[in-house]
Amino acid sequence: MTGFAPAMRWIGFVSLFACSVLAEPQRVVLLEELVRIEALRSRSYELPMPQQKASLELRWNVKQPDGAVRLLVVDRHSNTTAFDSGYESGGNRRVKLDQAGQYQVTIENRQQNLGHSLVDLRMELLFGEERPPVSAFRGPTPARRYWAMATSLALFAMMVTYAGVRLGPALVERWRPRRFRKTLDENRWDDTVGE
Repeated sequence: MTGFAPAMRWIGFVSLFACSVLAEPQRVVLLEELVRIEALRSRSYELPMPQQKASLELRWNVKQPDGAVRLLVVDRHSNTTAFDSGYESGGNRRVKLDQAGQYQVTIENRQQNLGHSLVDLRMELLFGEERPPVSAFRGPTPARRYWAMATSLALFAMMVTYAGVRLGPALVERWRPRRFRKTLDENRWDDTVGE
């Protein structure tokens, strides 16, 4: 029996580790570099996804000079745009690639007339289902808590008022001090008994 407990602990540890590894999505960093894009030009990256669905996570930030670039994710098979950032100086976006196919990520620098832009670009692929982020705050909103407390206090005040109206006269009668000023005849006492 002494060898059974450590074996069970070991099996529990291994199964917990396997569940935690399998539960997390697999991340693959495709590109993380400083990209130079000349004025009025664009740069494209091919992204073949022939076998499975995934999510593409994009992070970009224009380093020099201060300007804006546009990121496009295009499905080459159906010729549709999966994501268009518009001209921005930076951002972070997760794009779901719902079907397997050929994708193309394009960075455009068409607003700048002279020179070039340096863009810090990071592209990652996430495979598997990702759980939604867990918020730190769980429970009702502050407005809902306020109205719940106000309603509870109003109901309590109504119950106390109702009880006071219905039971008030009986309680006053019961606990009111009594006066013992009755005469001997009213109590039917005979003061001649002891003579």
